Amino acid sequence: MTKLVLAVSCLLAACATPQAFRPGDLPPLVSRVAPDQRVATWNRAITVLLDEGYVPQVLNQEAAYISAKQRDDASNDELAGTMVIVTISPEGAVRVEIAGVGVYHDESQLAHDLQQVQARLTAEITGSAPRPS
Repeated sequence: MTKLVLAVSCLLAACATPQAFRPGDLPPLVSRVAPDQRVATWNRAITVLLDEGYVPQVLNQEAAYISAKQRDDASNDELAGTMVIVTISPEGAVRVEIAGVGVYHDESQLAHDLQQVQARLTAEITGSAPRPS
C-alpha cells in the first residue's frame, strides 16, 4: 500500500524518474576530417575527453577507436557517468556516439541533454569549435 501511495503522489507531483539510453539508442553524430588528419584527430579526441572528465576504457589507435566513461566525481549534474564512443574511419568520418542515465521527467529531456553534449564533443574533437581556455 505504501508503494502505491508513493507512486500516486509521485505521478501527481510529476516526479522525475531514472531514464537511460544505451549505446546505439541515440543516433551517432558524424563529421568529417581530412583522411591524413585521422591520427591527429584521434589524439585530439583523447585530450578533449580527458578535459571533459572522461576516462578512456578502450584506446585503439590502429582502429581509431575510443570508448570512454565520465568519471563519477567529474560532474555532479544529471549526466554523471555518461559514456562516449569515438571512431574515425580511414576516409576521415568521425563518428561520436553517446549513452547515459539521468533523472528526468521524460526520456526526451535526457535525449536532448545527451545530444547537446554529443554535439559539443564532436565539434571540439573535429576542431570546428573553439576550445575553452
